[in-house]
Amino acid sequence: MRFMAWHVDYFKAVPKDEGRSPLLEKGSPLSVGESLLVFISFEKGDMAKSVDIIDRAVLEISNITAQIKVSTIVLNPFAHLFGDLASPSDASMLLNDLYSKLKDRGYAVHKLAFGMFYEIELKAKGHKLARISRSIT
Repeated sequence: MRFMAWHVDYFKAVPKDEGRSPLLEKGSPLSVGESLLVFISFEKGDMAKSVDIIDRAVLEISNITAQIKVSTIVLNPFAHLFGDLASPSDASMLLNDLYSKLKDRGYAVHKLAFGMFYEIELKAKGHKLARISRSIT
């Protein structure tokens, strides 16, 4: 699993087009204030270690949010930058599991629809923790 997280002042997303994925969820517009925007991708092999991968991702995301002092998280499935991708059904299951576990920790969590392209608008912060990437294996 890989992710790139951006600390943003605000984030807006409007679904515009379906992707090529055989798994498509219905997208809805989203507008949030200050938050951690997480572009996330799951890889082959993540399902075999799903509990450990998700637990470590929750811990890593929680550490980042504690440092930047935000409680809102936006999960954006984002396969475009990363290599050996999990199947869409596996990636969707893992994303939903991550979403649930973050919600259970008390975060306000939003998730963009799997398989959709969005028109996005954001304002990113400019401090040293404003853009972070992680690989969890």
